[in-house]
Amino acid sequence: MTYRIYDSATDESKALRIEIFVKEQNVPLELEIDERDKPGMAKHLVFFDNSERAVATSRFYVEKNNLWHIGRICVSKSARGTGLGKRLLETAENEIKKLGGKKSYISAQTQAQGFYEKMGYIPYGETYLEDTIEHIAMYKDL
Repeated sequence: MTYRIYDSATDESKALRIEIFVKEQNVPLELEIDERDKPGMAKHLVFFDNSERAVATSRFYVEKNNLWHIGRICVSKSARGTGLGKRLLETAENEIKKLGGKKSYISAQTQAQGFYEKMGYIPYGETYLEDTIEHIAMYKDL
Protein backbone atom coordinates (compact mmCIF):
# COMPACT_ATOMS: atom_id res chain seq x y z
CA MET A 1 0.00 0.00 0.00
CA THR A 2 1.38 3.38 -1.02
CA TYR A 3 0.08 6.90 -0.96
CA ARG A 4 0.68 10.11 -2.85
CA ILE A 5 -0.25 13.72 -2.21
CA TYR A 6 -1.44 15.96 -5.03
CA ASP A 7 -2.19 19.69 -5.34
CA SER A 8 -5.51 19.01 -7.05
CA ALA A 9 -8.02 16.18 -7.24
CA THR A 10 -6.90 13.38 -9.55
CA ASP A 11 -9.05 11.30 -11.85
CA GLU A 12 -8.54 8.37 -9.42
CA SER A 13 -9.59 10.34 -6.35
CA LYS A 14 -12.65 11.78 -8.09
CA ALA A 15 -13.67 8.35 -9.39
CA LEU A 16 -13.44 6.89 -5.89
CA ARG A 17 -15.44 9.77 -4.40
CA ILE A 18 -18.08 9.40 -7.12
CA GLU A 19 -18.32 5.67 -6.43
CA ILE A 20 -18.80 6.20 -2.69
CA PHE A 21 -20.52 9.54 -2.23
CA VAL A 22 -22.55 9.81 -5.45
CA LYS A 23 -23.39 6.17 -6.19
CA GLU A 24 -23.49 4.66 -2.67
CA GLN A 25 -24.77 7.67 -0.72
CA ASN A 26 -26.75 9.51 -3.41
CA VAL A 27 -24.92 12.84 -3.10
CA PRO A 28 -25.56 14.88 -6.26
CA LEU A 29 -22.47 14.96 -8.50
CA GLU A 30 -22.60 18.76 -8.72
CA LEU A 31 -22.18 18.94 -4.93
CA GLU A 32 -19.41 16.36 -4.75
CA ILE A 33 -16.91 17.83 -7.21
CA ASP A 34 -16.23 21.45 -6.24
CA GLU A 35 -13.81 24.40 -6.19
CA ARG A 36 -11.52 22.67 -3.66
CA ASP A 37 -10.69 20.09 -6.34
CA LYS A 38 -8.95 22.69 -8.51
CA PRO A 39 -5.15 23.14 -8.44
CA GLY A 40 -3.80 24.84 -5.31
CA MET A 41 -7.08 24.79 -3.36
CA ALA A 42 -6.35 21.71 -1.20
CA LYS A 43 -3.94 18.84 -0.77
CA HIS A 44 -5.40 15.54 -1.99
CA LEU A 45 -4.21 12.32 -0.37
CA VAL A 46 -4.71 9.09 -2.32
CA PHE A 47 -3.83 5.56 -1.17
CA PHE A 48 -3.16 2.91 -3.79
CA ASP A 49 -3.22 -0.86 -3.42
CA ASN A 50 -0.49 -3.11 -4.83
CA SER A 51 -2.18 -2.98 -8.25
CA GLU A 52 -2.00 0.85 -8.22
CA ARG A 53 -5.77 1.08 -7.82
CA ALA A 54 -6.99 4.02 -5.69
CA VAL A 55 -8.61 2.57 -2.55
CA ALA A 56 -8.84 5.58 -0.21
CA THR A 57 -8.75 9.35 -0.46
CA SER A 58 -9.20 12.56 1.47
CA ARG A 59 -8.31 16.20 1.08
CA PHE A 60 -7.19 18.85 3.50
CA TYR A 61 -6.78 22.62 3.46
CA VAL A 62 -6.25 25.47 5.88
CA GLU A 63 -9.12 27.69 6.82
CA LYS A 64 -8.87 30.70 9.14
CA ASN A 65 -6.68 30.83 12.26
CA ASN A 66 -4.59 27.84 11.16
CA LEU A 67 -7.61 25.51 11.46
CA TRP A 68 -7.24 22.66 8.97
CA HIS A 69 -10.27 21.03 7.39
CA ILE A 70 -10.00 17.34 6.49
CA GLY A 71 -12.78 16.22 4.18
CA ARG A 72 -13.98 13.92 1.44
CA ILE A 73 -12.67 11.02 3.52
CA CYS A 74 -13.55 7.70 1.91
CA VAL A 75 -12.36 4.12 1.58
CA SER A 76 -13.41 1.73 -1.17
CA LYS A 77 -15.73 -1.13 -0.25
CA SER A 78 -12.96 -3.63 -0.92
CA ALA A 79 -10.64 -1.98 1.62
CA ARG A 80 -13.11 -1.29 4.44
CA GLY A 81 -12.46 -3.03 7.74
CA THR A 82 -8.71 -3.24 7.08
CA GLY A 83 -7.58 -0.26 9.15
CA LEU A 84 -7.05 1.86 6.05
CA GLY A 85 -9.47 4.56 7.22
CA LYS A 86 -7.38 5.03 10.36
CA ARG A 87 -4.17 5.12 8.33
CA LEU A 88 -5.68 7.63 5.88
CA LEU A 89 -6.72 10.00 8.67
CA GLU A 90 -3.42 9.65 10.55
CA THR A 91 -1.50 10.38 7.36
CA ALA A 92 -3.56 13.52 6.67
CA GLU A 93 -3.01 14.68 10.26
CA ASN A 94 0.75 14.07 10.01
CA GLU A 95 0.94 16.01 6.74
CA ILE A 96 -0.96 18.88 8.36
CA LYS A 97 1.50 18.89 11.28
CA LYS A 98 4.40 19.09 8.80
CA LEU A 99 2.74 22.23 7.41
CA GLY A 100 2.53 23.75 10.90
CA GLY A 101 -1.09 22.84 11.62
CA LYS A 102 -2.13 22.40 15.23
CA LYS A 103 -5.88 21.75 14.97
CA SER A 104 -8.05 19.84 12.50
CA TYR A 105 -11.76 19.94 11.81
CA ILE A 106 -14.02 17.37 10.21
CA SER A 107 -17.62 17.62 9.09
CA ALA A 108 -18.34 14.00 9.98
CA GLN A 109 -21.24 11.90 8.83
CA THR A 110 -23.01 10.93 12.06
CA GLN A 111 -22.89 7.24 11.08
CA ALA A 112 -19.05 7.53 11.30
CA GLN A 113 -18.95 9.65 14.48
CA GLY A 114 -17.79 6.74 16.65
CA PHE A 115 -14.81 6.11 14.36
CA TYR A 116 -13.71 9.74 14.59
CA GLU A 117 -14.18 9.79 18.36
CA LYS A 118 -11.84 6.77 18.60
CA MET A 119 -9.35 8.81 16.56
CA GLY A 120 -9.50 11.61 19.15
CA TYR A 121 -12.04 13.93 17.53
CA ILE A 122 -14.49 15.79 19.77
CA PRO A 123 -17.98 16.62 18.52
CA TYR A 124 -19.38 20.11 18.99
CA GLY A 125 -22.63 21.82 18.13
CA GLU A 126 -25.79 20.29 16.77
CA THR A 127 -26.13 17.84 13.89
CA TYR A 128 -26.92 19.32 10.49
CA LEU A 129 -27.64 18.20 6.94
CA GLU A 130 -24.85 18.43 4.39
CA ASP A 131 -25.53 17.07 0.92
CA THR A 132 -28.70 15.41 2.32
CA ILE A 133 -26.68 13.41 4.92
CA GLU A 134 -26.68 14.10 8.67
CA HIS A 135 -23.31 15.44 9.87
CA ILE A 136 -21.69 16.75 13.03
CA ALA A 137 -18.73 19.09 13.38
CA MET A 138 -15.72 17.55 15.14
CA TYR A 139 -12.27 18.85 15.98
CA LYS A 140 -8.94 17.56 17.26
CA ASP A 141 -5.83 19.21 18.61
CA LEU A 142 -2.92 17.76 16.67
